Amino acid sequence: MVLICSKCEARLQLDEAKAPSRPFTVRCPKCQTSVNVQPASAELAHPEAETSSDVSPVLTRTPFERPATAPMFRPTREALDAATVNQGGALPGLNDLAKLLADAMRQSDGVSTVGRGRTRPAWDRRKVLVCASPAYREVIARPLADQDYDVFVAENMPQGLGRMREERMDIVILDANFDPIEQGVAFITREVRLMRPSERRRLFFVYLTSGVRTMDLHAAFLHNVNLVINPSDVDQLVEALEVSLRHYNELYRDYIRALDVAPI
Repeated sequence: MVLICSKCEARLQLDEAKAPSRPFTVRCPKCQTSVNVQPASAELAHPEAETSSDVSPVLTRTPFERPATAPMFRPTREALDAATVNQGGALPGLNDLAKLLADAMRQSDGVSTVGRGRTRPAWDRRKVLVCASPAYREVIARPLADQDYDVFVAENMPQGLGRMREERMDIVILDANFDPIEQGVAFITREVRLMRPSERRRLFFVYLTSGVRTMDLHAAFLHNVNLVINPSDVDQLVEALEVSLRHYNELYRDYIRALDVAPI
């Protein structure tokens, strides 16, 4: 049984087997608002329950199940097999050269730098939350994981919100078609807008939507995000993200230096 708080809209999951058969009240653990619950069995057995003078006791310590959060991305076996085939394909020299260049760039200083401010240690991997429709989840997540990002993939709105509230994300990638049944785009966007300004500056928000040009700054401003990606360019998302992050960190270089924090 899923309950939704009328005040803070928190989703509360309750085991129906442990719930009373008659109407009862629970208290939201987040905002302490009382939530009235009318079990289906009680409605059938006592249709006059709403007008009854019998008041059920308030259950202030009802055990709620912990909401599921977006799990860490793990490449599928098919993707791993394809990567193995590609590495041993007809152009091994080109793959080896690209790998050597990437390793050389990482080992040049072992960190991502921003001007003369603090550097981001190589072990401090960026955390990315991918809130996308099934068609784009692995297409987005796999290249990011290959670039040493910690990638979390949300299959629905509760998983996305749960991960954002459980730990701080560096990057959120939101697909315009994410979980339309639960209004995933609206809830994820609302969560970002409710952040304090200091928290919002430490989050890079990417929006995947049709009808825009990839990396169009004006379109990003209109959507209140940091970067827009057209679905036709989703295979170039990693490159666009790296360029945009470099510019973003440069823009906030003095802010990052003043707070003595690592760049995104």
